[in-house]
Amino acid sequence: MILRTLTIACVLAALVAPTVLADVPHVANGAEPAGGVEELQLEEIWRRGGEDDDEVLMGIVTSVKTDADGNLYVLDAQLMEIKVFSPEGEMVGTLGRQGQGPGEFQNAQQMTFLPGGDAIGVAQTFPGKLVCLNLDGTPAGDIAVGDAAAGGFAVLINASCAGDNLVVSGIDIAFNQAELSMDRHHFVRSYDRTGAMLAEYHTKDVHWTFDSSFVMREIESDFVWWRMGVAPDGRVVIGEPRDDYVVSVYAPDGTLERTFSREYDSWKRNEAITERFQKMIEAQSQQLPPGSGREIAEYEQDIWGVHCAADGTYWVTTSRAMYVPPEGTFTAWDVFSPDGEYLKQVVAKVPGKPGTDLLFMTDHGYAVMVTGFWDAVLSVMGAGQDDEAEPMEIICYRVL
Repeated sequence: MILRTLTIACVLAALVAPTVLADVPHVANGAEPAGGVEELQLEEIWRRGGEDDDEVLMGIVTSVKTDADGNLYVLDAQLMEIKVFSPEGEMVGTLGRQGQGPGEFQNAQQMTFLPGGDAIGVAQTFPGKLVCLNLDGTPAGDIAVGDAAAGGFAVLINASCAGDNLVVSGIDIAFNQAELSMDRHHFVRSYDRTGAMLAEYHTKDVHWTFDSSFVMREIESDFVWWRMGVAPDGRVVIGEPRDDYVVSVYAPDGTLERTFSREYDSWKRNEAITERFQKMIEAQSQQLPPGSGREIAEYEQDIWGVHCAADGTYWVTTSRAMYVPPEGTFTAWDVFSPDGEYLKQVVAKVPGKPGTDLLFMTDHGYAVMVTGFWDAVLSVMGAGQDDEAEPMEIICYRVL
């Protein structure tokens, strides 16, 4: 139940729209960018995994990072290890392993370099904490996160660090056995290396009562897991509302500095995507009381992802770019200035299956395609197709 709940939490997004204060600058952009559309120039340099690779077996890749030397770090959430590849694609080692001892982790979803760049923190969902590893693979301690009430627990979904601002998102969960109810406090916070909370950027509270009338609603499990990023200057950028194209920019100390938006018509899910989310919520609700209802959203979230680029711009992926990108492309990004001006749209024309494969942009001039990402997620949740999913492959591109 926990794995299925956390897996769907990792791939869904937020419900509550932000309150735009009168004294906070807001930039309202039109539907078209000022600088038009340009193509991202990508050069494939290597690929590993898949059916033809006898040396590297990929389980489920959920997080990809690069360092300044061009080494690629790949979190395998099925094999519970970080695979390390050289700039030429040679697998030079692994970090971590499954377990509960020092430097070991389980139920991992995401990872990030820690402030200073000398270690990696692996976001273990339950028990929620960052398991820290030095780059030589030796344990570097743990960072406890969350603030669960007595008798409750915290889960950790995501972690990201830039500008020495370590930002995590998760849920503080409290269960009332007598009332058969659960309170879920979703959070986005920053922490230091000792585990002291520094700032809280965004929250959402949900109360569930598990009686005969309970309905598992997709929208209540939504949060900003994917619709957030940390900029090189430490600012936190979040697409807070699920059903509106609005982005909030927070100073590292938690102060809301500005918001920006663009005109966008929400995308109604097609039959295939509706079926996918139906399977997800059915898998998540299998252990709920008999007769519990299920409800999925008719429309997809407006903003699907946020990437903060090294040059200070913000790259936003919409629902259409994720599932039905412009013809002849794999995906597209709306690119905004740090002030929130809609500068241009960038498209990627690389082979792939939109809505099934996933393209990760990294901090050091690389883009990494993970094939069959969504098929693997559904398989882990017990919501996959009858046909066995093809082995995952990672394809590393250099951004020219």
